Order: sequence, then structure tokens, then C-alpha cells
Amino acid sequence: MDKSGLAVEAAQSMPQSDLIRAVTRSVGGVKITDVRISADPNGQIGKRPGRYITLEGEPHFVGMTALIRRALEQVIPPRGKLFAVGLGNPDITPDSLGAAVVRSITVRTGKRHRLFAIETDVAAKTGLESARLVKAAAKELRADCVIAIDALACADPRNIGKTVQISDAGLIPGSGADLSCGELSRETLGIPVAAIGVPTMSLLSSVTKNKVDSALHITTADIDVLIKIWAEATASALDELI
Repeated sequence: MDKSGLAVEAAQSMPQSDLIRAVTRSVGGVKITDVRISADPNGQIGKRPGRYITLEGEPHFVGMTALIRRALEQVIPPRGKLFAVGLGNPDITPDSLGAAVVRSITVRTGKRHRLFAIETDVAAKTGLESARLVKAAAKELRADCVIAIDALACADPRNIGKTVQISDAGLIPGSGADLSCGELSRETLGIPVAAIGVPTMSLLSSVTKNKVDSALHITTADIDVLIKIWAEATASALDELI
């Protein structure tokens, strides 16, 4: 299978076992798949152990914001300081989800949480690795949980802009484009790390089936619109958490 950030794609390509299990249900036309990976000793799954909740449906669906919020509530602490981190390159549309979400949220203190946020940009422009920047800022804020938002790659181009994945397994910024720059996880930060990702691109080789094309990425013609809608839905879900 081509490089993918979606655990649901890994679950679909492998038989269920003690290492990986998936449960699927539907709510209001949205397909919810809860994938749990206990371990990946041989690297066959290609995902960190943890829980991955995938919502498959249109981002403008009236109930999508509530479903994202409910999924987040299952992978973050019930109270405390939340540090939202917008990863990726805001100048490249398929990689701009993180920045778009952070720019849309309201930083404030509520009954359950206090929300902070930062847009990291990319090391090529800042000179700072995203993981190191997040670790330093989270320590300074004494955050109780990091919520990392980033664009994902998917193996099946039909998933572009059609799903959102919420996970407690953290993530590696840039891994979908082979530009990995440090890991964001409980192990590296010392606090829970929730990840929100929307697939915005796929490898061209997933269509042509030619390994020569594995260095090229494809996306949809309306990716700018999809990024905007998913960013609004995700930001609203974060606002409702507070």
C-alpha cells in the first residue's frame, strides 16, 4: 500500500488480529471507524500504537462539527490547558490545513479548558523544526495536552477531503511528503498528544501503479474549498470543547 496517514486504510488492507481491530458504525450519514492498534512489531501496519477515529463524510454536513468534538473528547484530558498546533506550510494549499484551523479558532478560557494556539510553519522558512518548537512552547505553557493539526496523505485518492482522523497516537510532521522532522507524541513531549488530520493528497503511483511516480503527489481541483470547510468544522469543534 502507498504511504498513508489513515489508519482506516491500513485496517482495510489487513485481517483483524490482536494487533489491529476496527469497529464501524454510521451516524447521520457519516461513517465512523474506530481503529485500535495495540502494537506493530514488524512495521506491517505502518502506524503508531493507539486509537484512530475516522469520520467519513462531507465536511459541510450539519453534524460534522459535533462528531469531531465527540471524537476529540475521547482522546484528550477532560480538563486543563490545551495547546493547538497548526502544522504544515500555509503557502501550499494542500499543506495548509493546520494554519487554516489555528487562524479560525478562538483562543480563550472556558469552564473545562484553556486554549492556546500556535502556527508553526515549516523549518525551511523558520529554521526551526516543528517538533522542537512545539516541545519548547508546550513546556513554557505547562500544557496538559497538545492537539496537533496537519494535512495527511492517503493511499486511495477517493479519500482526499472526504475524511477526518482523530487520534491519540500523535504524529510526525511532514511524514506524508517524506519530509519528517521529529515526532510529536506522549513519549517525546511527556503529555498526551491528540492529532487531527484530513487527507489532502495522494501519491501519483496510487493511480498509475508505477513506482517511478511515487515521488509525485496529486490532489483535487477544489482542495482550496475543502481545506476551508474542514478548517471551519475543526475550529468550531475545538471552540465547543472549551
